[in-house]
Amino acid sequence: MRNLIPRLVREFGSRDAEARADLRLVSQIPGAIPVEELEARKTSRIAGVVSATTQSCSADSPRLDITVADGTGEARAQFLGRREISGIRPGSLIVLEGRFCGKDGVLTAHNPVYELLQTRDDSDD
Repeated sequence: MRNLIPRLVREFGSRDAEARADLRLVSQIPGAIPVEELEARKTSRIAGVVSATTQSCSADSPRLDITVADGTGEARAQFLGRREISGIRPGSLIVLEGRFCGKDGVLTAHNPVYELLQTRDDSDD
């Protein structure tokens, strides 16, 4: 029982240092601009960490929504016609390129070109 607390902290503790390292990595992607510099209706390339994913429930119109953060802000992407994309999950490093338009106060790209970046966890597999 005495080792339980240190073990829980080690296994489930803060990963803030890892998150900061990921954000530093995505800030160095060639051609990517910070999310805070996105302009509506302009084709842009951003890189960030997937902070949330949502799948549509409708059988008629499958859709995967993701939120990407880079430390300067958040943008969204909608992948129409699919409910999941292998490798896209919270914590994934991703590059998105597309036309970002305003929707609900957040810039969103529909079916952007994407590239998943290798992370420390991926290299261990």
